[in-house]
Amino acid sequence: MDRDALLIRYRVMSDIRLHFSRLYFAVVAFSILLTAALWALFPVVEALALIGWVPVAGAFVAHRLLLRERSAFAAMTAAWRALSGEAEPARARSAPGAMALVLVGEVLAGLVLAGIGAINWLAA
Repeated sequence: MDRDALLIRYRVMSDIRLHFSRLYFAVVAFSILLTAALWALFPVVEALALIGWVPVAGAFVAHRLLLRERSAFAAMTAAWRALSGEAEPARARSAPGAMALVLVGEVLAGLVLAGIGAINWLAA
């Protein structure tokens, strides 16, 4: 590929990465706010059995967006390496990262809420 095409590819992948990153944060914030709003509207503890699944579903959607963001980042770095002539680094095992840990926390919080609601619903 010529240099201009690689620069255009880098810019497009950068825009795509930014788009999916913004969507990720919007989905996480929306699912947390929706959970809080539903909990405020339905203060019955048994309602948590259903409300708890909102952050779990939000985390699933956010996870898919995170995967798209990471694939755009990989394409972006590949274009940059081709532009600069850098060698491909050896594959190192990487940690999950803060964005993935936020999703784990969101899923765990949703499951705890759903479990509390289910236990109270079964006990009633």
